[in-house]
Amino acid sequence: MPRKDFLRDLERARSPGLFPGLHGIRLGDDDESISFSFSHSPETDLPLEFQVVISDLSEYPKSHQYLIFSTSTTVPPAAVDVLDVVRVAVAGSPIHDLFNMVSDALRNVLSADILQTTEVSQDSENDEVDWDAADSDFSVEAAWQDDSFDEDQQFFGSVRTDTKKSESLKQDLRAAKKAGFKVGYLGKLTGSVIISISCRVSKLGISDEAMQAWSVERTQYLVVLIRYPSGYANLQQVLEQKRKGLTTQVQMHVGLCSSYKPTMTEALDVFARFNGIPTPQGRDTSESHGSQKLVPLFIEMPLNSLLNERLLKIIELRYQYAFSWSGAELFFNNAQGMMIAPEDFGGDEYTLPDDRSASLPEIVQADQLSDAASPNALSFPLIAMQFTLRHFVKCTEFCLVCHCKMDANFEALKPYVCSKPLCLYQYMALGMGPSVDWEILKQPYVIDLLITFAYSSAATGNLSDFPHGLGIMVPGSSKSTYSRKGKLRLSDMQLTITSAFEDKTFLSPGRWIVMKSSPQISNDIWHFRVEDTLSWPLVCLSQPMVHGNIQHALPVSTNQESLEVNFAVYDQNFDDIKQDKDKCQAIATLLDTLPDVIAMRDFLESAPPGSREILALWNRVSSSAFDLLRWVVASNRSCIMQDGDLSQIKGVKSSPNLVSGMDGYLQFRFAQGSPDKEEKFMMAVTAKAPKIDRKYPTIFTWHGSPLSNWHGIIREGLHYKKVTNGRAYGNGVYMAQHFSTSRGYTQRGDQGSYWPNSILKVQGAISLNEVVNSTKDYVNSSSGIYVVKDIEWIQTRYLFVECQPRVDLLKDSPSYSESSIKDSSIKPNFYPQDPKHAANGPKGRTIDIPMTALGQRRRLLVTQLLQSASATVKLGENKEDVILAASSEDDDSASVATLNEDLTVLLSDSEDSESHLVSDYAGDSEAVAQTTGLEKTTKTHKSTPSTDFQPGMLTESSMTLLEPPSYATTLATKYLQQQLLQTLKVQQKNSLVELGWYIDPQLISNPYQWIVELHSFELTLPLGQDLEKTGIQSIILEMRFSQNYPMSPPFVRIVKPRLLEFAHGGGGHVTAGGALCMELLTNSGWLPSYSMESVLLSIRFALCSTEPKPARLLSGQSGGQKGRIFEYPIQDAISAYVRACTAHGWEVPKDFSTLAW
Repeated sequence: MPRKDFLRDLERARSPGLFPGLHGIRLGDDDESISFSFSHSPETDLPLEFQVVISDLSEYPKSHQYLIFSTSTTVPPAAVDVLDVVRVAVAGSPIHDLFNMVSDALRNVLSADILQTTEVSQDSENDEVDWDAADSDFSVEAAWQDDSFDEDQQFFGSVRTDTKKSESLKQDLRAAKKAGFKVGYLGKLTGSVIISISCRVSKLGISDEAMQAWSVERTQYLVVLIRYPSGYANLQQVLEQKRKGLTTQVQMHVGLCSSYKPTMTEALDVFARFNGIPTPQGRDTSESHGSQKLVPLFIEMPLNSLLNERLLKIIELRYQYAFSWSGAELFFNNAQGMMIAPEDFGGDEYTLPDDRSASLPEIVQADQLSDAASPNALSFPLIAMQFTLRHFVKCTEFCLVCHCKMDANFEALKPYVCSKPLCLYQYMALGMGPSVDWEILKQPYVIDLLITFAYSSAATGNLSDFPHGLGIMVPGSSKSTYSRKGKLRLSDMQLTITSAFEDKTFLSPGRWIVMKSSPQISNDIWHFRVEDTLSWPLVCLSQPMVHGNIQHALPVSTNQESLEVNFAVYDQNFDDIKQDKDKCQAIATLLDTLPDVIAMRDFLESAPPGSREILALWNRVSSSAFDLLRWVVASNRSCIMQDGDLSQIKGVKSSPNLVSGMDGYLQFRFAQGSPDKEEKFMMAVTAKAPKIDRKYPTIFTWHGSPLSNWHGIIREGLHYKKVTNGRAYGNGVYMAQHFSTSRGYTQRGDQGSYWPNSILKVQGAISLNEVVNSTKDYVNSSSGIYVVKDIEWIQTRYLFVECQPRVDLLKDSPSYSESSIKDSSIKPNFYPQDPKHAANGPKGRTIDIPMTALGQRRRLLVTQLLQSASATVKLGENKEDVILAASSEDDDSASVATLNEDLTVLLSDSEDSESHLVSDYAGDSEAVAQTTGLEKTTKTHKSTPSTDFQPGMLTESSMTLLEPPSYATTLATKYLQQQLLQTLKVQQKNSLVELGWYIDPQLISNPYQWIVELHSFELTLPLGQDLEKTGIQSIILEMRFSQNYPMSPPFVRIVKPRLLEFAHGGGGHVTAGGALCMELLTNSGWLPSYSMESVLLSIRFALCSTEPKPARLLSGQSGGQKGRIFEYPIQDAISAYVRACTAHGWEVPKDFSTLAW
């Protein structure tokens, strides 16, 4: 319980001497506060009194906030400032962590302050002070200037080493920020710290096909976390530690996140395997903010291995010998296990510059190691991020195991391994490729299809490639397989071994056995997991697995308590099986034990966050079955994507890539065929291009085949090694122009070969293939029958699956029909088919094939061919179009706002750096609409017609405001001063038209009460039209802050003009009393990290929202000197705010009643 945890931690913290300088730690004036004193020496120093208030005790110790302030009148300002920094750093931490940081901070800053005060008093003891002159230079603006305020210097300045670390860290993070990345940190700047460097996926120039294949979203961030367990170290220090053979002080992890950095809990979870970061006591690691949750990458294991095992050595090679990235990586691989220095190697391949691609954005190709002016300017976090981008964006160009560059002339979507036998073994046996867990979570029905094909091929004895070298243990294949005997007690599944020659060494917990049940019970094969052998010869077994499902209730038709059974153990290595038919039987037996894909996905989704390779640990899946499943998935080198939507099953998105006229079939798309096949096909198209019709370089044809053949087809492509149905037209691959012709070949000889646990219950499959359009070179091309002997000319693009009729999964699957295309305002881009050889669908009509069937490079090739033939067919977007489209979305106006703590660490003593930071801050603020749940609107450009606005025309006497507040706290005052200063700087450096808000400093007499004008509304909005018509140039807001800010949100109301009430057709999230109806401005939606310019932007977005109704002016108002503008009464706004919170279930701030009314 939170209160119990709080009191327990407080009692432990009261131990004398636990926190240097802190004394008298005790419960405060109320149950949610703590009081304590600070002094360097209790005997000689006058103690300073402090209080800590917890924002919400019910959230302790997970997501609570602290408010720290002093009750002493003599506390130095520096102590107040540094406690504000501490407050942000210890949010969500237990009391012990709070007092540790408070003790360090106060001792450091007050030691420096005392020393400075002593020196000043000695130097100026006899000086006279001209107070009048001092007063004459003082102004409100000057009082709010924070140029001399250096939080980090006050926090860490008394320790020279810590200050040096902090400055080094700041310099490196500024370099990363300047290079275009988001930066942040978790932990202590001078202690164990985790650095976060991130970039939004939309900035990386990744194609839509690749993003779909990799399951990444444009709005996600690619995040590199770098942990320094012993404090921050720059690049030179890290390399020096490595050269001395010391344990590496850097640990790295890469992942995806919806925010630019994850929570501390998420970061600690991913570094747990380094055995250096204990989870803080009392913190629930299973909970994390959804927007800051780390999501594993599809190639997480290879990338993390590369970063942690090779990056430092590769950087060292580049640093010492001026190698390029490619050269350093090549040398690293060539020199492994060899005592040879780089200077002993001949050739220039190591110093050749890296290839640059015109299609990739600069942020992906930038290289600080080459561009830096001096070694001191090198930033390790920036270099690590640039290296990560190189291997993430170009992952299909590198082997997933040895990370060597692979040569390929096709556009790969799915990364794979090179041809080295060791790499292939590690990819299959050690799971160095995309994980099976990830594949099941992202595309369960593709996995269902792959298992179905493998099972059908094995069950019919048609399987020709086998999982050799993986050490898979299977039941014996000889007649004596079930030679072991025992008695099985059905009530509790206990097996008594009766074989006289057996001892318990052949069975151990975790091993699996297979048993043929008695005909009295069932004809099924039972698989058991051995649970316990402590009572040998009595063995405790799991519930039997039958067809991948637990058999809880056995249909016993006998009164016997136990049965005589024969069983076999998984004790034969698959590689030792001699006959192919026995290998096929073993594979079918193991696949038969797998649960269905939905059960596997549900199990994975229920696993704790951050868990890896969970399916391998599930007691319903044997290690042998899991290894076989991994082989089935990993050996498929094609990138198969499911199109369409199954409404009954969650997690599968609809797709715009559907072929028309294929209702009733589930469509799978080969986004990329097997790499070697794709490369040969591209070469064939290019080679034949001069001799064929340039307008139609390829045609599409159907191919039907039994299920048992598809396991091999999707791996090897179509071929004609085996004669199955005769060859009336000669040797070659047989395809058809008409769907009905090929469908007749899908149901031959496969009865009884379906995977029993399939969700799809596949009955048949037929492919749509792209073929080089050189029909005169075909073996046959008459009567709609195509026979092609050159298998390199064929590439499968689609697979259409017919499911069992009783499983009605496809009734709601969308498809492009002729009517939907006719009604659509934008017709999809279709591949231009040769009219003489157009493919016909099930209904005998020509099908339409989306251009997205081809990769972007293929679409570009088709575009070039058509242009050279003066074709006028409208084509889909090419690669350059995608890059341009992406670049329009890669600005930070759509990104997540940077937290104050991360902005603070970027602060520099130089004016230029500070100005740059303010500019960055202004850009980040435009993202808050996403964090507040309000819909995003298009950013206003200068060229967009909008209402006129003239700043400085508003006067205080023209409106009725709340009385000035009588309350104030040092913490809130300082924080608001900084917020106001930062907001005014943003206003100064940006166009008022684009900002859409204006604060007149002359109207702000105290930091607790702001007057803001919202202006320049687009004339396309009803509100903008009303303002233009009436001559009213702005909407006036009053913002009132409480003494608990930033823990409590500001109260915001419209002063004037009055808007049309919602009941009479108005909108804009404004209540009848003028208060804003926004969860952001309540305790339920407020976060202390929100900046005020972000809040203002959110309010403006709300006013511009047209859902459910647009905001409109109340009639009868007009602007100008003689105009009349209606105001909202103050009490109406207060009452309306409380009513809105009550109606929506939002929490009213506890200090709301203290805001001077």
